[in-house]
This record gives sequence, C-alpha cells and structure tokens, in this order.
Amino acid sequence: MLMPHGCTASIPCRKIIIMILREAVELLEADVQYTQSSQLEADIKTARASDLMSEVLADDAVPDILLTGLCNSHVIRTASVFGIKAVVFVRGRPVDHKLIDCALDENIVVMTTKDSLFTSCGKLYTAGVRGVTENLKHRDSAE
Repeated sequence: MLMPHGCTASIPCRKIIIMILREAVELLEADVQYTQSSQLEADIKTARASDLMSEVLADDAVPDILLTGLCNSHVIRTASVFGIKAVVFVRGRPVDHKLIDCALDENIVVMTTKDSLFTSCGKLYTAGVRGVTENLKHRDSAE
C-alpha cells in the first residue's frame, strides 16, 4: 500500500492542521509585542525556524510564521520580503523599540517566548503546524 511521504504502518500520517495565530500565541505562551487584533485571526499552516536569514532568503518556500533567536530588524525585513505573517523571537530575547517600529511599518506580528527554538518548534509541530518544506512535499505527493 502506498503511503504519503513520512508515513509508515507504525507512524500514521497527520493531516496538516490550520490554526489561527491567536492559538499559536497561546500554545507558545508568547508575549505579543506588536499586532493588530485582526492579524491574530490569520491562518497558520507552516513554520520555519532559522537564525540565518540568508537561509530563509535562499528558499522558495514561504512559511506563515518564522521562529528565530536572532533579534534585529533584518529578521523583520526578511519576513516582509516573503509576506511572512508573524515572527517569534525565542529564548526570551528582548525586543527593542526600533524593531517594533519596523514591524509596525511592515505590518508583521512580533512575539516573544521564553522557550528554546527546539521546544517552540516542537509545540507547533505537535499541534499540526508543519515545516514549510514538509508541507510542499505533502502537497506535491498529493498531486
């Protein structure tokens, strides 16, 4: 029997779940630094985690949410280029006012969590949010 990518008889497939950003905030126990209330209703299906913005820029796949430990305006600019809806700064990184101003200009939700990058990704994955490349493989295998 053919199974979708990543699925085996002992590891059942999980459907790609769509959550809204408000649910991701609760799941990550995140502090929202900047948002407009309507943005918290945005659908979140995919995520990407990286501290290297060059890796994010080099990839064609666009996540809904970006998780990173790098806390500067380059992250917001990278998110803006791709239309990423939200950025999560992990490990309790402090966010300065210049970064918030940049996010305001680019209309990107900014939040922080005390969790590590690994733990934050694990929480989202367990809830059904998939990595952006995993989502592409799932979509391609379904076509």
